[in-house]
Amino acid sequence: MKKFAWLTVLSVIGFIYIASSIPDLRVLPVLRQLLEITRGFDLVFARLSEFIAARLPVAGGSSYLAPIDTVMQDFLLYIRRNPAIIEFFLRKLVHVIVFFTLTLVLFFLLYQYIASKALTLFLSFTGGFVFAVLDEIRQSFVPGRTGSPFDVMVNMVGVSLGILVIIFALIITSGERYRYFRPEGIKEKLE
Repeated sequence: MKKFAWLTVLSVIGFIYIASSIPDLRVLPVLRQLLEITRGFDLVFARLSEFIAARLPVAGGSSYLAPIDTVMQDFLLYIRRNPAIIEFFLRKLVHVIVFFTLTLVLFFLLYQYIASKALTLFLSFTGGFVFAVLDEIRQSFVPGRTGSPFDVMVNMVGVSLGILVIIFALIITSGERYRYFRPEGIKEKLE
């Protein structure tokens, strides 16, 4: 189990290192290639969307969702004219997902060696922060890339979400869960 934990952590760190080393990394060209691959799914999703839309409630001749539709149409028009916004949000989403994953695998690795859950949580959080800072510093030396304190904060969103998921999982899988979630049948047995 320890070998798997090490392999997983090193794989995530390797992915971060490789992705951070790509000069002038852009997400949209990659997405265009993926779009070409997945064009066949478009028809399925379009039919599914039409099916769902036809069954939404309508009050007084207009849909309850008309204001949302107006906002979405305006938003889609805006992002079609400014694709850099999509690029920005996708890059930040990837930051969150990668550092969320890093936090989970760091916890899994450290828990193989440290019995204290609290210490393991603290070290996972600290490790995520250290990797976030070091990655941004290293990116500042890659042509076409910059190190950014904002990206460290975005990375820390992923780390924090990872820590919250771990805490939730620990509560759910321990006997302490009954303090928070008392099913009616178990309530009488505990008292």
